[in-house]
Parts: sequence; C-alpha cells; structure tokens
Amino acid sequence: MAARLLREDLRRGSPAHAYLFSGHSPQEKGEAARLFAQALLCQNPSDGDPCNSCASCRAWENGGHPDYHFLQPEGSSLKIDQIRAWRSFFRYSPHLGRHQVFHLEQPELLTIPAANSLLKILEEPLPGTVFLLVTEDEGFLLPTVVSRCRVISFRGLRENGSAAAGEGGAGENIAGLIRDGGPAQLLREARLLGNDRSAAQELFRDLLAGFEQAYRRQRSGSFSPDVREAACLKLLLKGLRQLDDNASVPLVLAVTLYRVQRAAQGRAAPGSV
Repeated sequence: MAARLLREDLRRGSPAHAYLFSGHSPQEKGEAARLFAQALLCQNPSDGDPCNSCASCRAWENGGHPDYHFLQPEGSSLKIDQIRAWRSFFRYSPHLGRHQVFHLEQPELLTIPAANSLLKILEEPLPGTVFLLVTEDEGFLLPTVVSRCRVISFRGLRENGSAAAGEGGAGENIAGLIRDGGPAQLLREARLLGNDRSAAQELFRDLLAGFEQAYRRQRSGSFSPDVREAACLKLLLKGLRQLDDNASVPLVLAVTLYRVQRAAQGRAAPGSV
C-alpha cells in the first residue's frame, strides 16, 4: 500500500517536498526509501521506476551520488551541527539527478535545537529538493515537523499478517455498516485503523469505488441515480483530500464515515453535505 502511494507520486511527477516514513518495519522502510530516492534521482524514470541505466542510476549503484545526502544519529542523538551541514548543499541545483534528496534516519533522536533547525528548513521548501525522514513512530517527533511532511505508514510483519487476513473484510464490514449499521458500530470499526494514514486512504478509495460503481449502474439503468450516492462520493473525496493534507487520521475517519453513513441511510439532506 505504501509503495503504491509513492509510485503514484512518482508517476504524476509531483512529489511532496518532504516525506515521513513511519512504522515498525525497518527492512520494508529501508527498501522503500532506497528505491524512492533512486527513482527521484533517475534521469529517465518509467512508470515510477528508475531506469537503472542513466548516469544518475549508475552513480547511485556505485554508492556515490552527488545529489543524495544521508544523515543518521551520531551516538545517541542527531545534533544541530549535522543538520547545518546540509545547508551548504541548498545553494546548488541537482548535479546529476532531477532532485536533491536529503535522507534523515531516526528523526525522533533530533535534539531540540536540531529539530527546530530542521523545522525552519521544512517551512521554506526549496525547489528541486525532497526531504525523506524515516522513523519508527511519528508520535516522537514535533507535531510541527510531522505536519510539514507527507506521512507514509508502513506496517510490520505482524501488522501485515493481520491486515492481509482482514483487509477485504474490514472494508466490507465498514461498507455494510454504512448502509445498515448504527453510528456506534461504525465508529468502533473505524477506530481499529488507529493512526494508519495509508490504511485510511485505502479504505476511502475502496468505498469510493463501491459508491461510484453503484452510481454508474444507476445512471446506465432506466432510472435516475440516487442523490445519496452522489452525496457519499462527495464526502469521501473530501475526506481523502484531508488525509492527503495530513489532517488527523482518527478525526477524519470518524467525521467522514459518520457523515457518509447518514447520507447513505437518507438521514442527512444532500445539500447539507
């Protein structure tokens, strides 16, 4: 799921200026970070993938790309002098790649001065640069830092196992509760997603696909589409945009699903959506 979101950004050619990879899955995050960085740097990407043959990809494979800047903790913390060391590169355009990529491991170990210095950098996006922060838990970062990043959530092996077993079921359960359940049941089910932004985005896309399919079936039939379907589509699109803008995941889930349920069950006037 996380890889698909990143690939979509690469395909569109409009990556965010800062990403935060979050989750207890170091191998998955590491592989995703390396592939994403290479694709951002690649001179001839194809469908979101690096070409593996241009000068930029060759430099990447040799481990000495001039536009890739990596920082990790020195000892038990990330210090302000380490963050300041990046500033000398801000004056330059990318040398080989299409972007400059600044990769920061374990930003939760930033000292307060270092975190404030990073925040100032993220507040003023630089053209041609992408920041990539990789953490186990976004909750340990300054909220102001998190709010300036596109958060991509990764699940660990245990989480992936449970999600894979119930991914379709969870979506089907929520869709069924939207149609026939009560608000309390719906909110209990939504809380199971916690702060997983990627899972919430995937849920909204699945629900959108279902309502859109129903809407199209009605349009192709001999009767007018139910205005409730259109109202639900509008609400889900709004919720998805809020998730993409890094709004609070539990809040967006609760408010959006509650409103969609009321609209689907005809308990809210379409004009009030």
